[in-house]
Amino acid sequence: MINKIILNIDKAIYSEGEYVKIKLDYEALNPKQTLHFVVFDPSEKEVFSADQYINSQKGSYSTVLKFDTKQWRTSGRYKVAAWDQEGTRKEIFFQFKGKTP
Repeated sequence: MINKIILNIDKAIYSEGEYVKIKLDYEALNPKQTLHFVVFDPSEKEVFSADQYINSQKGSYSTVLKFDTKQWRTSGRYKVAAWDQEGTRKEIFFQFKGKTP
């Protein structure tokens, strides 16, 4: 079971063509489990996901996503969520502003 999940992003509002840096830090009571990491668009559609296998009691996972594909065309509030098999969950949000056609 994870007893602590911390999610961080480098800013609150992004525009098309920019990069978002997302970092996940965790402290686990038991290693050898999986953390699920997902980004949802404003309609709750999954636009990115990754599973992170935990092999230590403390660690981190980070990724950089670029807003340059069709999945990032929807402006609005995006949710970043991380959770383990036991249900420990953390969410953060950011705004995305797509280019006006």
